Amino acid sequence: MLKKRLTVVMLGLLLILVPLAGCTTAPSQSQSYEKTITTARTEIWKAIAGGGASSATVAIMDNGKIVYEEGFAMANRTEALGVNSSTQFNIGSVSKVFTAAAVMQLVEAGQLELDKPVVDYVPDFSMMDSRYKDITVRMLLNHTSGLPGTMMYNGFATAKDPQFLTEFMNYLAGSSLKADPGVVSVYCNDGFTLAEVLIEKVSGQTYSDYLQQNIFKKAGMNDSSCSFKAGNPNIALKYNNEDGTALPAEIINLMGTGGISATAVDLCHFGNALLENKLMSAESFTEYTSPQYGKETVPTGTPITNYGLGWDMVDVASFAEQGVHVLSKNGGTLQFNSQLYVIPEEKLSVALIFAGTGDASGIAETITQTLLEEKGVIPAPPPAEQTTTVAAIPGEILSFAGYYGASGSVIKIEFNQKNNTLEYKRFDGNGFTTAGSYSYSGEGYFDMQNGYRMSFSESFGKKLVLQSMNTADYSLVIGQGITANNPIDTSRFAGKAWIPKNLSAIDLYAFSAVTGSLPELPGTIYFGSDGSFTPYPLKDENTAYNNLPYARDLVEPTLKEENGTTTMTAMGYVFVDVADIPVLASDEKIRIEKNGENVVRKLAADGSFSVTLPEGGRLVIYDPALTVLADTMYAAIEDVPVPAGAYLMFIGNEGDEFAYQYSF
Repeated sequence: MLKKRLTVVMLGLLLILVPLAGCTTAPSQSQSYEKTITTARTEIWKAIAGGGASSATVAIMDNGKIVYEEGFAMANRTEALGVNSSTQFNIGSVSKVFTAAAVMQLVEAGQLELDKPVVDYVPDFSMMDSRYKDITVRMLLNHTSGLPGTMMYNGFATAKDPQFLTEFMNYLAGSSLKADPGVVSVYCNDGFTLAEVLIEKVSGQTYSDYLQQNIFKKAGMNDSSCSFKAGNPNIALKYNNEDGTALPAEIINLMGTGGISATAVDLCHFGNALLENKLMSAESFTEYTSPQYGKETVPTGTPITNYGLGWDMVDVASFAEQGVHVLSKNGGTLQFNSQLYVIPEEKLSVALIFAGTGDASGIAETITQTLLEEKGVIPAPPPAEQTTTVAAIPGEILSFAGYYGASGSVIKIEFNQKNNTLEYKRFDGNGFTTAGSYSYSGEGYFDMQNGYRMSFSESFGKKLVLQSMNTADYSLVIGQGITANNPIDTSRFAGKAWIPKNLSAIDLYAFSAVTGSLPELPGTIYFGSDGSFTPYPLKDENTAYNNLPYARDLVEPTLKEENGTTTMTAMGYVFVDVADIPVLASDEKIRIEKNGENVVRKLAADGSFSVTLPEGGRLVIYDPALTVLADTMYAAIEDVPVPAGAYLMFIGNEGDEFAYQYSF
């Protein structure tokens, strides 16, 4: 069978080219792994040379022995520190399998039951939606909780936020669910942050202490910790692709969902500890790695994302086609990308981590494919064959033309009967543009020309767009039909641009947002950021709600009036409409009057700007299009050119004053 890589049709950081010599550790080599090692080196260096990644680490463990490990490029260019086997990288959402393992240990100890409600163990957990009482422990770990998505505020930061979990619980208390608990599995970070709270409540320990004693120590993970080890100089930094400067070390406060720092070698030790039952019993391991997805995740067959407890896939489709059972978990943060494969029957673990935007998942899949071929577990695949048969589109499929909501996008489906094609269009903030044109190949499928095909289903009372594998019964819902809502006035959201006025001094996620109306869908608005646009129906002219159970990271934008000014809340942030931002007055004194309420001003003319910060202060400058122009988190702002219409965000503590110079 042909190896295929998942390329889901969905809308969904800046790095520098590094030298290709003198920066690697010596791998533990064996002649039988020669092809695998060559493949790993080739693919990883291509990713680094292409500017997508600053550095990387890779490891393979075979039957309890590290047979290959290598570091690539510089972890710290200033100190000329190359990546070695102990260099820590953030592993992002691979942390989820650690959180789920901790829960399984507590189940074994009789302190938890997977199918009891979370509120039985965390009584202060509450939401605006009464269905939250039905969320069980299991649902947190198999992505069926129905929780909205991700609380981002201070989630990715430059320092630890001791109040993060308290603020998270407050965020949930003001949120609603996007689906009935237990029905649909859709990737959800909030579930694992709540599982972190659960672990602390039940164990009586901090999450980090629990993992250190019960996971890292038992698995022999000597270079792993919750966030980078304090004072550790051997950490991988991400570098800006434009000027080569190091970005601040990323500290992730979303600990249970993505905050562990580790090495590729340690991830392999974790995989092996699971296989040797060092962390849980064989019975618990079976439960942990069995399919756990909700019954309405796909209409028929198996979801491509066949979730276990914490695992993205408990049977990776491309390997299952070849008769090999592979467990998979990948992770991505603002600065890192990672992938862990565990192959139980072969007692293999493969781990790859990039600092930067290297394709950890795709490259690790290629390495693993080569490894399995080299070991003789599977034969080398035959040459790829690509044929396209075009047929007439049946009439019953034409009824699926219309609008669909997805994670980060509004989709319009049209059919061209003359060419027998599906025209797949996405909203770009102004209108719908074609993202793909796919020929009808028969039996209800449109050929996507990448080993996948698109189809439609009317199931569970919804019209669904599916992406399926060409040669196996694996699929994924990539869009859900949406229709006109009640004709509620959308004008309060229409054509608006927003800046988060409560952005903190440590938050790496300095961003902006836009909202607008969708004339084709009365009563529906969109919330967009970084090129994504998610549709939300309104329940009144100030409040949007979740109605896309198949979409991840929903935000429930809500408008409020504060001191005569309209603000919007979403993801734990409070946004201000840029139209309400006052112009910086001549010789105006800038002082923070209240914690969490930044001073935001607009510039009237082109000029240059300098600022002297109070201790712990920060200044972010957005250009008129709301792209971050300068940020003292990365470099001092001294005589920075600024255009008319730029926005200044002064961030500090109550009573802080900012000295600045604005020349124009």
